[in-house]
Amino acid sequence: MEKKDKYLIIVGIIICIVVAGLSPFIASGDPDGLEKSAEDANVGEDVAYAFVESPFPDYTMGDSVTGEIFALVLGIVITLLLAFGVAYIVRKNKT
Repeated sequence: MEKKDKYLIIVGIIICIVVAGLSPFIASGDPDGLEKSAEDANVGEDVAYAFVESPFPDYTMGDSVTGEIFALVLGIVITLLLAFGVAYIVRKNKT
Protein backbone atom coordinates (compact mmCIF):
# COMPACT_ATOMS: atom_id res chain seq x y z
CA MET A 1 0.00 0.00 0.00
CA GLU A 2 1.36 3.39 -0.96
CA LYS A 3 1.96 6.14 1.57
CA LYS A 4 -0.76 8.38 0.08
CA ASP A 5 -3.28 5.53 0.37
CA LYS A 6 -2.45 5.05 4.05
CA TYR A 7 -2.78 8.80 4.59
CA LEU A 8 -6.21 8.80 2.91
CA ILE A 9 -7.41 5.90 5.07
CA ILE A 10 -6.20 7.57 8.27
CA VAL A 11 -7.84 10.89 7.35
CA GLY A 12 -11.08 9.04 6.51
CA ILE A 13 -11.09 7.26 9.87
CA ILE A 14 -10.46 10.54 11.71
CA ILE A 15 -13.35 12.20 9.85
CA CYS A 16 -15.66 9.28 10.73
CA ILE A 17 -14.77 9.51 14.40
CA VAL A 18 -15.23 13.30 14.48
CA VAL A 19 -18.66 12.97 12.82
CA ALA A 20 -19.58 10.23 15.33
CA GLY A 21 -18.52 12.48 18.19
CA LEU A 22 -20.63 15.37 16.93
CA SER A 23 -23.69 13.34 15.89
CA PRO A 24 -25.47 13.28 19.28
CA PHE A 25 -25.34 17.07 19.40
CA ILE A 26 -26.63 17.73 15.87
CA ALA A 27 -29.02 14.82 15.33
CA SER A 28 -32.73 15.54 15.19
CA GLY A 29 -34.91 14.46 18.08
CA ASP A 30 -37.77 13.78 15.70
CA PRO A 31 -38.28 10.19 14.57
CA ASP A 32 -37.13 9.13 11.13
CA GLY A 33 -39.45 7.93 8.36
CA LEU A 34 -39.57 4.31 9.51
CA GLU A 35 -40.28 5.21 13.13
CA LYS A 36 -42.89 7.77 12.05
CA SER A 37 -44.64 5.18 9.86
CA ALA A 38 -44.68 2.71 12.77
CA GLU A 39 -46.15 5.38 15.05
CA ASP A 40 -48.80 6.28 12.47
CA ALA A 41 -49.76 2.60 12.16
CA ASN A 42 -50.00 2.34 15.96
CA VAL A 43 -47.30 -0.31 16.09
CA GLY A 44 -46.00 -0.45 19.63
CA GLU A 45 -42.31 -0.71 20.39
CA ASP A 46 -42.82 -4.20 21.80
CA VAL A 47 -44.06 -5.34 18.36
CA ALA A 48 -41.57 -3.29 16.36
CA TYR A 49 -38.61 -4.76 18.24
CA ALA A 50 -40.00 -8.26 18.84
CA PHE A 51 -37.74 -10.00 16.35
CA VAL A 52 -34.16 -8.89 16.97
CA GLU A 53 -32.67 -7.12 19.94
CA SER A 54 -30.35 -4.37 18.80
CA PRO A 55 -26.87 -4.30 20.31
CA PHE A 56 -27.11 -0.49 20.43
CA PRO A 57 -30.80 0.41 20.85
CA ASP A 58 -31.34 3.98 19.70
CA TYR A 59 -27.59 4.21 18.97
CA THR A 60 -26.64 4.47 22.62
CA MET A 61 -25.14 2.54 25.50
CA GLY A 62 -26.61 3.93 28.68
CA ASP A 63 -28.53 7.16 29.06
CA SER A 64 -25.79 9.72 28.57
CA VAL A 65 -24.32 11.51 25.57
CA THR A 66 -21.07 9.70 26.31
CA GLY A 67 -22.88 6.40 25.74
CA GLU A 68 -24.17 7.65 22.39
CA ILE A 69 -20.68 8.71 21.29
CA PHE A 70 -19.21 5.41 22.47
CA ALA A 71 -21.83 3.38 20.57
CA LEU A 72 -21.22 5.35 17.37
CA VAL A 73 -17.43 5.06 17.58
CA LEU A 74 -17.68 1.36 18.43
CA GLY A 75 -19.98 0.83 15.45
CA ILE A 76 -17.46 2.55 13.17
CA VAL A 77 -14.59 0.45 14.53
CA ILE A 78 -16.53 -2.81 14.09
CA THR A 79 -17.51 -1.86 10.54
CA LEU A 80 -13.93 -0.93 9.64
CA LEU A 81 -12.57 -4.16 11.10
CA LEU A 82 -15.10 -6.18 9.10
CA ALA A 83 -14.27 -4.26 5.91
CA PHE A 84 -10.51 -4.70 6.38
CA GLY A 85 -11.04 -8.39 7.17
CA VAL A 86 -13.05 -8.96 3.99
CA ALA A 87 -10.52 -6.99 1.93
CA TYR A 88 -7.66 -9.03 3.40
CA ILE A 89 -9.39 -12.33 2.60
CA VAL A 90 -10.26 -11.25 -0.94
CA ARG A 91 -6.73 -9.98 -1.58
CA LYS A 92 -5.22 -13.17 -0.14
CA ASN A 93 -7.42 -15.35 -2.38
CA LYS A 94 -6.46 -13.37 -5.51
CA THR A 95 -2.77 -14.18 -5.15
